[in-house]
Amino acid sequence: MPGQQLLPRGGRVLIVRLSALGDVLFALETVAALHHERPDVAIDFLVEDRFASLLQDHPQIERVLVYPRKRRLAIVPSLLALRRTRYDVVIDLHGILKSALHVLFARARTKLGADAPAAREGSQRAYHRAVAMPTPLPHRADIGHLLLRELGLSGQPRAPVLATLAPPADLFAGLPQPIVMLHPGTSAFAAFKRWPVEHFATLAQRLTARGLGVVVGFGPGEADLAAPILAAAPGARGLDGSKLGLRGLAGAMQHAAVVVAADTGPLHIAAATGARCVALFGPKEPGRYGPRAHNGITHELLYHDVPCRPCKRRDCVTPQCVLGIPVEAVEAAVLRQLAARGRA
Repeated sequence: MPGQQLLPRGGRVLIVRLSALGDVLFALETVAALHHERPDVAIDFLVEDRFASLLQDHPQIERVLVYPRKRRLAIVPSLLALRRTRYDVVIDLHGILKSALHVLFARARTKLGADAPAAREGSQRAYHRAVAMPTPLPHRADIGHLLLRELGLSGQPRAPVLATLAPPADLFAGLPQPIVMLHPGTSAFAAFKRWPVEHFATLAQRLTARGLGVVVGFGPGEADLAAPILAAAPGARGLDGSKLGLRGLAGAMQHAAVVVAADTGPLHIAAATGARCVALFGPKEPGRYGPRAHNGITHELLYHDVPCRPCKRRDCVTPQCVLGIPVEAVEAAVLRQLAARGRA
């Protein structure tokens, strides 16, 4: 069926990506690409409640549908809400059982998603079109672009758009320029991907000694990670992201020349805002999960090469792939990124 018939003029599309933060940001590339080629199409986005604020007031999204993950039997009202709208196309960018249940309940003429192995837990059975993916699997953001080709679109990557909030006017007042933001935390689930706090502390000392402005970002429950870094570099300033929210954190990151972070959501927020990133990557495959580069901005991905990386483990007693990254290498990467920014 030609793409024009799948997605008629003035049609409506639902994009499903419930979590995690980095993947929701990758999905915004799909939103941007679809909006660029088909500005006549209304786009809705289904996401978990913990990330919904990032999509509020988004200029390319008409409605944000929220799956309230933490409420008992929350999936029932979430599923029923999908019956209220008739969609021309539903695109599942998540590809797990939970997202597939929402796809099944959605009223749509065409339901698209990736085929296995990109789709997991049998989710491909919920789609009218389960699209085969290349081997090895592409970057998670590129899966959305490949699905757009099924609609007759080019599938060319586009820089994501973020609806940010301006940080408080005094947040960076008095700090030397340019600003390097360090983000030592990850989710508790991904704590094994953290670079040691003492390494961050040494890095902060070295950067402030060079006359750079250093900001140490931290989220809920991460103040203890930031404290020794701030103590080691008295000229550095703390940034409590839990008080700013996701959009406020994105707005603050727009003021950073370089962001240093592990493979975690804030890293991908930074990349989406246009900051240059030094990613301390560890176990994951950068080709699938690395920060995205747009508008001529490139990032540096560092890891300590050991025989067992990349791997798919969800825990590790001694993750040398990240623990072994030397401070000197990270400092050198920051300086290279600052030099590249100066030439841009």
